[in-house]
Amino acid sequence: MADVKDILGMSRAGPAEEKPAPAPKEKKEKMKRPEGMSREAFALLGGSHPIIASQFATSTKKNDILKKPKPSTKGIITYQYRSFKNSARSDGLELWHWLKCYKGANGVIREPDDSEYPYAKYNKKVQLYKYNSEEYETLIKPESAAAGWGREETDYLFDLCEQFDLRWFVIADRYEWSGPGAVPRSLEDLKERYYSVARRLLISRNGREGAVANNLLVKQPFNKLVEQERKKALAELLARTPQQVSEEHAILAEARAIEEKRKAEAGAARRAAQAAAAAAAAAPPPAAAAAPRTTSPAQPGRPLAPTPGAPAAAVPAVAAGATPGAAGATPAAAPAARALSPAPALMVSELRHPAEFESAVPPGTPSLFDAEVKAYKPKPGVYLRGAHTQSMAAQQASNMTGGSRAFKNVEATLTELQCPAALLGPRVMTRATSGAWLALRSEVIALHETRRNLANRLNADDRAVRRPEKRRR
Repeated sequence: MADVKDILGMSRAGPAEEKPAPAPKEKKEKMKRPEGMSREAFALLGGSHPIIASQFATSTKKNDILKKPKPSTKGIITYQYRSFKNSARSDGLELWHWLKCYKGANGVIREPDDSEYPYAKYNKKVQLYKYNSEEYETLIKPESAAAGWGREETDYLFDLCEQFDLRWFVIADRYEWSGPGAVPRSLEDLKERYYSVARRLLISRNGREGAVANNLLVKQPFNKLVEQERKKALAELLARTPQQVSEEHAILAEARAIEEKRKAEAGAARRAAQAAAAAAAAAPPPAAAAAPRTTSPAQPGRPLAPTPGAPAAAVPAVAAGATPGAAGATPAAAPAARALSPAPALMVSELRHPAEFESAVPPGTPSLFDAEVKAYKPKPGVYLRGAHTQSMAAQQASNMTGGSRAFKNVEATLTELQCPAALLGPRVMTRATSGAWLALRSEVIALHETRRNLANRLNADDRAVRRPEKRRR
């Protein structure tokens, strides 16, 4: 063996080394078969997990002994067959049932502390209004003769209401008055009599009607005619044939289609009117001898609104922001601008807003305006007209195309009017002043938007004219 190690170049074996002792194997905890379980049943549990994890298997692995439940301090539970009476009944009916009792160490059986019938608490009684002789003579009798009711019949009705807890269908079924002045009574007649008497008693006992205004008897008094009409309409509704139901569905579908068509036509007419108004506002004014200014004295470089004395050809050039040199460089732009056909002129009062606003308006007319200068009816509450008008002015600015940068031109135009109220708003916000101020801002915003649209259109026409010239070159 040593020669083999020499040939392989291995060191010769030295003294025998002590082998490390093997680690002790963990002893598997054996499950102890509990008492009362057969060996075959226990063999099914050993060595494998149970199909269903149970508390029983866990306790057996820990060699726990099944503990018996501790006896109750009240004693051993036992059931006794005892008689009982329902406290909710007034006829003294005696019945029998099994009652849970406790047997003490001395063998004495005692009943639970709360031995009352447990279902008696569910016997709820409705609140009924009863009257005495004095209340009947002063409150009820004056109107009883006209209604055809007597004291005995009214007492009989109130007794039935108390007996059947205002279950009106049962009351109407059991109502059999055969005394003096007996007439057939419908369900609505019985309801009307009871609720009218109860309403008078409630108001009389509280002194005035305002003290019990939130009570349903006062807030929603019973109306016999409305109830009869409701039942009649419901009976007719339930008596419809399937053919009638399908016809009604078809009519409703056609009505919805007509309503949607009307809304679409109204929207199209409104958009057409707005387009016509914008075209009329963008139409150049008639030519005159006086030459217009091209810039504003307040803001040099900013185009000035066209004046009645401005030539028709000068307006497109100014609105487009073109310089004299540029206008001379592109002589074809002027014929293109003249080729635009203006829309027919309309009266200013017919375009956007009324010429005047009034503070004295008929009752029911809203005194506030929205951002479109239309009558605005807010939700119930307290509103400050000045704060509301300023918020609508801010909404006008936010709705403008171009945002705050474009609105600076509107503020400059309002400043040119040399009236602080035109920019900041009137000091006294009446209905007339707030409406006129919002209308003024709306008109100025529309003017600037029309100018911008016209400039964009002229620039597009100018580019369209220049393209053929570049191609020729």
